[in-house]
Amino acid sequence: MLEASWIDEMLRPSALNPQYGLLWWLNTGRAQAPSAPASCYAARGAGSNVIWIDPEHDLVVVVRWIKNDEALNAFLGQVLGALTDAK
Repeated sequence: MLEASWIDEMLRPSALNPQYGLLWWLNTGRAQAPSAPASCYAARGAGSNVIWIDPEHDLVVVVRWIKNDEALNAFLGQVLGALTDAK
């Protein structure tokens, strides 16, 4: 089991870049994805692979070969919009 302190540490913004935690990209100030909550975070890798985690909506989104940050933000907005429309 992963210790809660590790989760806290990975979500702590680094001194050099507040958008980066412990191997995770943070949505600090909603700078990474304005359409998503600031509490979201993501693993991003080669080929534009993204694992996006949204604790507020109990959501994990995995996408591959997404064109750019603008396309990712638009996609996440559509996913979150679909959740809102479904309620």
